Amino acid sequence: NSDVVGWTLMDVLFSSIFIAEIIFKVNLHGVRGHFLGHMWMMNCFDATLVILDVFQLLLVMLFPQVREAAEDMPSASLFRIVRLIKITRLLRVLQNEVFKDLLSMVQGILGGMTTLAWSMVLFFLVIYVMALLFREFFGRKQRENVFEFFNSVPRSMFTTFRCSFGDCSTAGGVPIFEYVNEYYGGAASIFYCLFVFGVTIGIFNVISAIFVESTMAAALSLQSSKKQQRLQDEKLWNSRITQLIRNLVEVSQHHKLTGKLSAEVEDIVQVDFPGSVLDEAVKLPAVQEALDDLDIDPADHRYLSDFLDPDNGGSVGVIDFIDGIRRLRGDPRRSDIVSIDLMVRSIQKVLGNMEAKISDIHEVISGSE
Repeated sequence: NSDVVGWTLMDVLFSSIFIAEIIFKVNLHGVRGHFLGHMWMMNCFDATLVILDVFQLLLVMLFPQVREAAEDMPSASLFRIVRLIKITRLLRVLQNEVFKDLLSMVQGILGGMTTLAWSMVLFFLVIYVMALLFREFFGRKQRENVFEFFNSVPRSMFTTFRCSFGDCSTAGGVPIFEYVNEYYGGAASIFYCLFVFGVTIGIFNVISAIFVESTMAAALSLQSSKKQQRLQDEKLWNSRITQLIRNLVEVSQHHKLTGKLSAEVEDIVQVDFPGSVLDEAVKLPAVQEALDDLDIDPADHRYLSDFLDPDNGGSVGVIDFIDGIRRLRGDPRRSDIVSIDLMVRSIQKVLGNMEAKISDIHEVISGSE
């Protein structure tokens, strides 16, 4: 049979790929590191699947008569589906824009699994209650094309489930509730119409809305988590701020690097960059990319020379530049406003004390005159 030979060759190909994968990983990490190190459970599970698959493949190839006897048994190849879970880890490692939408969908589905599970519970309860009612109404009397669909609670639940999704017909293709209307009258049809309307317009839409909401919440939570990881990544901060300072020094006409930046730190921290240097530097693609990596809003790039000038003197020191960039990272927070409010109150208190002392001095001078 050519089909059997073709599928057997496909099994041989995939089994060979899986064996080569295990051999490569064992050579890379060692036997102990692969089967007893990080992710040892998944690695042992993969090896077990490959062994079972190879054993079944050899059994079928060496003893063809076993194929017919094993047709009703589950194939070890079915367990390869579990290996697809590794795709999510692979996509997460690649971090490529091509896989961004696929990864977002997978993560959204995983984030909405709890909502999906509870929606199944809610739908089951609705189906169960309606199936009990249909069983009492339509499953008591022998009615052709009606009784056999509602003669027990499990059969009634299955029929109710079918009807809720629009597949409410007999084996001959005639809608079941056409016979219900004929035998039980228009009241039963109205009740069925209300049930279908409530499930389709009410329950399904509510479930869809909540599922979408939970999926979006999971996506936002994941995005916020990734952003927090970037904000706490000291290696990213050190590399990007070093690149920014190097670019500022290169743009500046008054300062030149003669060696590594780390070897000239003491001289660099004394440098003040004019605002025009910052304005020219933010136009460079490398500077814009570094600022984006540090989560600086692109709309703020052109105004950095104003934001980072503490005394409005027209120049920005390296220390002020580093401190300002650190404060600009991330989204605005309530703590920023509270911090400014506390600073203003502190200044008001100091100014009040100064005013009182100046008044006392003024009174003393006026009295002496």
